[in-house]
Amino acid sequence: MKVNFLPRKGAESAEKEWKNVQRSTFNVHHSTACSFKVERFPFVFFVPSCGKKCLLLVFLLSWLSLPVAAHIGSPNVIFEGKAGPHPVRVVVRPPEVVPGLAEISVRALGPGVTRVAVLPVHWRAGKGGSPPPDVAQPVRGETNLYNATLWLMTPGAYSVHVRVEGAGGSGEVMVPVNNFATARKEMVPGFATTLVVLGVFLFLTAVKLVGAAWGESVLPPGEEIARPVRIRSTLAMVASALLFTGMVVGGKGWWDAVDRDYRNNRLYRPLPLDATVHVTNGLPVLRLAVDTRDGGQRHWTPLQPDHGKLMHLFLIRDEAPDTFAHLHPIQRAGRVFEAAIPPLPPGRYSLIADVTHETGFAQTLTTKADLPEPSENFANVPRRAGASDPFCGVPVRRSTRDESAPAFDPDDSWHFGDPLPASTPNSCRLPSGYVMQWERTGALETKREAPLRFRVLKPDGSPAPLEPYVGMAGHAALRRADGGVFAHLHPVGTISMAAQEAFLRRETNSGKQDGKTQSAAAPTPHTVGLTESVSFPYEFPSAGRYRLWVQVKSEGRVLTGVFDAEVGEAR
Repeated sequence: MKVNFLPRKGAESAEKEWKNVQRSTFNVHHSTACSFKVERFPFVFFVPSCGKKCLLLVFLLSWLSLPVAAHIGSPNVIFEGKAGPHPVRVVVRPPEVVPGLAEISVRALGPGVTRVAVLPVHWRAGKGGSPPPDVAQPVRGETNLYNATLWLMTPGAYSVHVRVEGAGGSGEVMVPVNNFATARKEMVPGFATTLVVLGVFLFLTAVKLVGAAWGESVLPPGEEIARPVRIRSTLAMVASALLFTGMVVGGKGWWDAVDRDYRNNRLYRPLPLDATVHVTNGLPVLRLAVDTRDGGQRHWTPLQPDHGKLMHLFLIRDEAPDTFAHLHPIQRAGRVFEAAIPPLPPGRYSLIADVTHETGFAQTLTTKADLPEPSENFANVPRRAGASDPFCGVPVRRSTRDESAPAFDPDDSWHFGDPLPASTPNSCRLPSGYVMQWERTGALETKREAPLRFRVLKPDGSPAPLEPYVGMAGHAALRRADGGVFAHLHPVGTISMAAQEAFLRRETNSGKQDGKTQSAAAPTPHTVGLTESVSFPYEFPSAGRYRLWVQVKSEGRVLTGVFDAEVGEAR
């Protein structure tokens, strides 16, 4: 899982940036004059400004900065795999302020576990520069569930090492986690009012004490207060009131500057993404450029492939979520990517791109784009297809007159159309008479383990063998109806496999340089061979109506199942 830290010059607040959505119009490079509007959203995460009435609030605000949310709207990191002989599911709930407390839950999916220890490691420090691991404590009333709360002190990419010991031996897994500030919490109005009343009381009391110190306190007991003493006391109170007022005003100005710097420079924001559409040899091509102006270049480091792809791009139509595409753009330059556009219906689309940097930091970039009418060359392409289907390359080669013209990545796939229910509940009809079944039991609730297990049946009802697709047994994407939540899931969870491999490689190289043999977590292997079902560990972060796209590969063809689900609040 895949998400804000880009400074924006001249920005007065994150709220102002959100309102000032930048729009641009780009011309399509084609013989006919056409243009497509592309809308760019910086996707700033913020909470409205809190009230600051006096200097006391300033100091107490820092005590009340509790975490809230950032992969879109799905901040928790979920991993499922094996720590040696022990199957485990790890859930990391990162903080929303830095430094902050991360909650780590480890559930042993088998018996015999006796001890669980966790250690967060910053990518710069390495395991050798980290403190000893903390022992996770069993959760009372639960079976095989352990919990630990640890401080993450520095922004950046972390790897959480989870060591599991038991009767069958011991093992370790590594879970990559992003740690960045993503929110400002609003002070509760009633509490703010209480602090203001107390502040006014303390202000008046302090002024009165200064007056007493320069007045009756210097007189012997019982002596009458003379007029000069009263004048001196009054002048002292006036001077102290002016001094205290200046301190409050100055303190508020200082805090406003700190708060502005936090909003503009320290809150994490995905780098803006510019999208343009141009036509090459009669085929539309989507061009993506990462905007690194205003200091963003220091946050754009080299990428590393995740499942063999530098970028995973998802296109979802805004007007109705009936169209979905999973593409893999080619990197044309350091920050420029291009992908051939499949024969999708025209309209406005949400573009969601997952990338992983060599540091282990994974981020999700977003933008909007209007796609044109599909090329006439794609008139006969079915509604459910993938680049691996032989017929998808035919019109491309015919248009370019080049038998070797590669228009799509071999693993690109797309689907348009609402779910096609089959004869059985929780099932979806696929091409060629295949059926995908969701082995679902019970209602879906937030912050609970969701049963996302699927299998594909052949027309005769027998299980269809599932082949690896982009290095895994399957891929899934889910989106809440309002677009507030999006997640890209794998059978191992929401983590970036590339980030996990980057941490392991860095740890291995560090151990070689030091001449030491450090115990390292083994990477979760990509799925090989055939399987009959695929499951995705996940917890829905919020209630609402969701659409799920589940992608598997069988007999050399990518199949996409579509499901709708209602998720309720946990009881």
